[in-house]
Amino acid sequence: ADGEKMDINAVLASVSERERQELMLTFEEMQLKEQYTTYNGLVERCFANCVTTFRSKSLDEREEKCVSRCTHKFIKAVARAGQSLSTMGMGGPAGPP
Repeated sequence: ADGEKMDINAVLASVSERERQELMLTFEEMQLKEQYTTYNGLVERCFANCVTTFRSKSLDEREEKCVSRCTHKFIKAVARAGQSLSTMGMGGPAGPP
């Protein structure tokens, strides 16, 4: 429900400077954790899809191309998801509700 949405600016304006700094630090930690999770997902997915043999220490040409394509697709998908979430957070094409 719209009444349950939290305006982060209103929250930050209502707390002390110390609390604001603690909230921002917590937010940064959450973002970093999300970045690690995304990166690990990328590594796991592309490795599972592209690396099929362990004949040598390095990737062969086919595996390198596969990893490159997989990485680019994953990054594009994450960017699109971020844009969609950003648009939804702004209330869609019409702006905030």
